[in-house]
Amino acid sequence: MKLIGILFIFLFICHLPSYGQVPSLDSLEAMAYHGTTDSMKIEGLYKLCFNYLSIDPQKAVLYGEEALLLSNKAPNEILLAKVLNNLAQAYDLQRNFKKSRALLQKAIYLSIKEKDDEGLGNAQNNMALSYYLEGQLDSSLFWHYRALETRTKIGNILQIADTHNNIGILFSLTKAYKNALFHLNEALKIYASHKDTNDLANIYSNIADVYQRQKKYDSAVHFLHIAINYAKFASSPNLLKNAYLNMGFCYNGKQEYNTALAYFKRIESSSNIEKDVTVYSYLLLGLSDAYLGLHNYSLAISYAKQGIQLPSVGDNNKLELFSYYYKNLSDAYEAQGNLSNALLYYKLYKSVTDSLRTEENIHSLNDLAAKYESKQKDQQIEILNKDNELKTLALKDKKNIIIFYSIGLIVMVFSLGSILLLYFNKEKLNHELAEKNKLITQSLADKEVLLKEIHHRVKNNLQVISSLLNLQSKTIQDENALIALKEARDRVKAMAIIHQNLYVEGNIAGIDMHEYIEKLINNLFSSYNIDEANIQLKMEVDPIQLDIDYLIPIGLILNELISNALKYAFKGREKGTLEVTLHTWQNKLILQVKDDGIGIPNGIDFKHLSTMGYQLIDSFIKKLKAELYIDGSNGTTITLIIPNYHTKTAVYE
Repeated sequence: MKLIGILFIFLFICHLPSYGQVPSLDSLEAMAYHGTTDSMKIEGLYKLCFNYLSIDPQKAVLYGEEALLLSNKAPNEILLAKVLNNLAQAYDLQRNFKKSRALLQKAIYLSIKEKDDEGLGNAQNNMALSYYLEGQLDSSLFWHYRALETRTKIGNILQIADTHNNIGILFSLTKAYKNALFHLNEALKIYASHKDTNDLANIYSNIADVYQRQKKYDSAVHFLHIAINYAKFASSPNLLKNAYLNMGFCYNGKQEYNTALAYFKRIESSSNIEKDVTVYSYLLLGLSDAYLGLHNYSLAISYAKQGIQLPSVGDNNKLELFSYYYKNLSDAYEAQGNLSNALLYYKLYKSVTDSLRTEENIHSLNDLAAKYESKQKDQQIEILNKDNELKTLALKDKKNIIIFYSIGLIVMVFSLGSILLLYFNKEKLNHELAEKNKLITQSLADKEVLLKEIHHRVKNNLQVISSLLNLQSKTIQDENALIALKEARDRVKAMAIIHQNLYVEGNIAGIDMHEYIEKLINNLFSSYNIDEANIQLKMEVDPIQLDIDYLIPIGLILNELISNALKYAFKGREKGTLEVTLHTWQNKLILQVKDDGIGIPNGIDFKHLSTMGYQLIDSFIKKLKAELYIDGSNGTTITLIIPNYHTKTAVYE
């Protein structure tokens, strides 16, 4: 089945400027047409424009144009900038982006001229959203960064968080996932301090999007569960619907179609869901995709055809949605043996994907042109600012200028004397430092060679111990003793791999966790004579190098957990799957070992076992101050959350 990552529903957050207590439309119309001053009439008109944005964009344009016509006669340029901002949003909703951006450029110019930083930040944010609606993501990112700079300057905390969130979404769409997580986590810090359930539900959904696009479905599901918990208490019902929808897409990606259907059905049962055309169009696609995965081709065809027949689907993703609908129909008809219909929809699918590629090329050209145009206008604004500064300087008293330069001359003479003195002292110090640096460099090199040699000898000693245990096992007949010796040998080998990597790679502070875990698992598969054709291994390990103080306990914990899975999980079964994941999130390590085996037998309390293996695990968990979670349903899943871990550090500090 295909991945519906690109259709993952996310939400831009925007805390709009407050207009105080929200007046009724009737009172705004009374203000607009019966106000006693032009300023009152303009305020009534631009607030009417704002209130009609989500109700009737065409009517919003009419009110905005009236406000603009009246504003051109009034001298209040801050008020005019607000009118331009609202009218531009109305034109964006009608997809008249050229008109919208012309208005926003003027609003930016007026805000700079009047030194209205709040208005400037709003205009820059609206410019970014305008480019996003047209699909020009690079230009949208450029303007969001400008808005972030302005909003940071004035210290509007919630709007700073909104902008970080929006930048994170854009990075996620362009596959810059590391940057996306950085900005989303910056937004999360602020939202968490304000404890607004709407914002928290939204931001956790967007973090889940980043992992889902990388096919890290377990991490995505983890964050979506958090989003759902907040969405249940949020004021906006759409947040919960979107979270359920995204959860369904995740389980479609995991090919767990029945679980996906359970989430889709929760949305389908909502009242008037078909009126929310955007969500409904994605819902129909998710249902079609799930039933296609379950080989229920009739229902897959039915839901896909319902999606195609919607009057307006998916807003900006209309072509993309149709490409998925057509591909589902082609695959379903082919599976039914109806080759004529399969060919018909495949041709439609190819036609739409060709159109998408053409549209992407046009967007790229438009994006370059928009960047050039924006740069030119920024230069014009900068020239205007410089002109204003020169005029201000020209009006200053000449006496003050003479005093200023006199003081400057005195400071310059004093500075030159100080610089000469500092120069001679610096030359002397540089010579002394060069000698000391030479000694330090040689000392560090000697210590590094010594430390590498220590790792080499520790590795050799551990291998000798492993060999001795192996020889000893050949003389022992007791089965329990043999098992104990084998487990001890595997534990020694787990530590030996660490020291071997530290010596061979020359990285004496830490090693790459993906490479280490892979070697550890290969050793255990060999030790237990596991056929990789029978036990399928899945690994998801973030690129990270850990401090050796964390490597050894984590390595031994992994050794015990994987050994237990290989010994007990697949008894009586020929096939099975073992999953090992290690992710980082908010200065925490999330380690998980999961199998689809027989699970934990009833009556066994894992946390109160007295075996050597569990005593080791329990000891290291306490040392790492970690949290252990065990799930015995559908196999066994053991999750370890390690706080405040340390990455690789320098050898000498």
